[in-house]
Amino acid sequence: MSNKNQYTLTLPRTQFKQRIDIALKQCLTNYSRSCIKNWILNKSITLNGNIVDKPKKKHWVVNL
Repeated sequence: MSNKNQYTLTLPRTQFKQRIDIALKQCLTNYSRSCIKNWILNKSITLNGNIVDKPKKKHWVVNL
């Protein structure tokens, strides 16, 4: 049986255009950047409903 948790984060505007791995590290201080990078490479992170597969992906704030 898989032991997966699902969390939803809203990144602050101060992290606008930052790499997603760095932005997540600033919010998830209990986890190392390499751990977060592994989640990304394992396609365990989504951004606005899309799978993030590259740690260097920058996140954008979209106002609708």
